[in-house]
Amino acid sequence: MNPLFLGTVRVALAAVIFTLAGNAFAEEGWLVSFEKAKEQAAKEGKPILMEFTGSDWCPPCKALHKNVLVKDVFKKEMPKHFVLLKLDNPSDKGEQTLEEIDQYKKLSKEYKITGVPSILLSDKEGKVFYRTSGYGGQAAKVWVDDMVAKTAIPDALEDATGAKGLERAKLLDKALSLMGSTAAAQRKEDINEIITLDSKNKAGLKAKYEGILTATEIKDSLQAIMRDRGAKPDDMIAKVDKLIKDKSPKGEALQEVLFMKSNLYFRGKKMEKAEALLREAMKIAPDSKTGKRIPGILERFFPKKNAS
Repeated sequence: MNPLFLGTVRVALAAVIFTLAGNAFAEEGWLVSFEKAKEQAAKEGKPILMEFTGSDWCPPCKALHKNVLVKDVFKKEMPKHFVLLKLDNPSDKGEQTLEEIDQYKKLSKEYKITGVPSILLSDKEGKVFYRTSGYGGQAAKVWVDDMVAKTAIPDALEDATGAKGLERAKLLDKALSLMGSTAAAQRKEDINEIITLDSKNKAGLKAKYEGILTATEIKDSLQAIMRDRGAKPDDMIAKVDKLIKDKSPKGEALQEVLFMKSNLYFRGKKMEKAEALLREAMKIAPDSKTGKRIPGILERFFPKKNAS
């Protein structure tokens, strides 16, 4: 048989397979092109949900996919509210186009992605109004409901446009409250404006957002302590205790500190102290993101006492 003919057949077959694979992927409701996602968002009047992931090497990404992204509630509800855009950075890039590889490099730099999974919500032009990273083990419906609730953020920010004084501070607070403290803390410009507008703390917003900024500083300090892999757990615990003494964290900030300190006790095999701190941390804010994680950790590592 003519080698040229065989080569043509192989190319055609590969094209068919690629097309079928692309169609199958599209049936899942995800796009892989940022430009097409923006076009669809503009056409349908929906925000974009971007998932930055490492599908074949990142354990939290795999867990998010298994526990949320392939569940029926996600497939049914999320396309009603978002244009879904998957931005993958797998180890094996054999099934990706050069355009997809280059796109990930460009967008991960543009959006300052430092870890995966990262979920970004943006308007039709790609301007981000909410972002979160990691996966805390939430059930699919909880995760979906939380993301859908975030679609109210752009309207809340729009309501603040044109408002002045304390009224503007209250409207900005409403928008930032929808984001959650972690995401809100990244909007330093809005936070500083709120503090200025409520400089005498008449609405309690100055104290609230100064607390959020302090909590962010504490979190950054905690991360720096935890990154020191060469340090001994006892030395790291001493640094955490100094942080508590210097910053006097309260509320969710204190919860986060105790949670990390528990992790260090766990590393040092001081299990009773680790468990006691976990339980103390959970009581501070049981409905926070960290508070909701703790029962699962207790169930996994301290099953007997947790069951009693």
